[in-house]
Amino acid sequence: MRTAVLKGIKNFAIEDEPIPITNRDEVLIRVKACGVCTSELYSWNGKHKDVSFPQYPGHEPSGVVEKVGKNVERFEPGDHVAVWSDGRSYAEYVKVPKDYVVKIPEDIPFEMALGEPIGCAINGVRRSSIQLGDIVVIIGCGFMGSLIVQGAVLRGPSKIVAVDLDNDRLRLAKNLGADVIINPKENDAIKMVMELTDGRGADVVIEATGEQIPLDMASEMTRIRGRLVVFGYHVSGPRTVNMGMWNWKGLDVINAHERAPEVYVQGIKIGMDLLSRGKITMKQLVTHAYPLERINEAFTAADTKPKGFMKAVVMP
Repeated sequence: MRTAVLKGIKNFAIEDEPIPITNRDEVLIRVKACGVCTSELYSWNGKHKDVSFPQYPGHEPSGVVEKVGKNVERFEPGDHVAVWSDGRSYAEYVKVPKDYVVKIPEDIPFEMALGEPIGCAINGVRRSSIQLGDIVVIIGCGFMGSLIVQGAVLRGPSKIVAVDLDNDRLRLAKNLGADVIINPKENDAIKMVMELTDGRGADVVIEATGEQIPLDMASEMTRIRGRLVVFGYHVSGPRTVNMGMWNWKGLDVINAHERAPEVYVQGIKIGMDLLSRGKITMKQLVTHAYPLERINEAFTAADTKPKGFMKAVVMP
């Protein structure tokens, strides 16, 4: 089978490997689509330091069950599935434990059924503990932020404020359910949030960028005893925080990243159910698709973010 191997910075190569052999508790998936994740992008472009090569990334696959092990009862060849994988999914086939597979309706396009990022966003919303009537601020309205906006809508807040530097993304956030949109290049975002909340601050602020300045903004925007949710993927060294402010406000600071596979899968199940019932949408979010041979182009698009870009998928 063909598989993409990251040989070095900005250097994927396509190699031939044997199709994986599944054991009795595993499922072999013919990969139809695999999303490009920011965590992998930073290995590709060198933002991650001390990375060794070769690497076999790809953890956002969907596809068709090709073969099941003797102990697998819930799936059979031909089933359409979303999968949690720890890598090796930029390939024609990937094998995973049976508990990491979630069946999906056949009418959902594979490029839309990216279970891992949807599950990640759903788990982030669940960790945020948004309550009925809360005022929620979401900083960063890229692909993941757009999913979070949709998840936040389902929790019943009184108001969702979307903050981003890109007006196209803000307009999309508005279409997905945000009540107020703010571009910090055009307006003082902290001042506007404080005015919208009568000087109190937001009940929940979700930082979905992974950068220092938005993290600082989130600290300022969160009300006393509010919840500051760190969802963005943070790399490139330590961050600084105003611990005096955090302490004085009595903030609940929540790390919304999950690392337990069973929690990931639970989020995928919830997300796929919401997607199948039209409660969330992936339309307008997956904007770029590439065959496996053009995987370096997919990562270049994710890195440079041309106009209109939200998410790239590789389709073996």
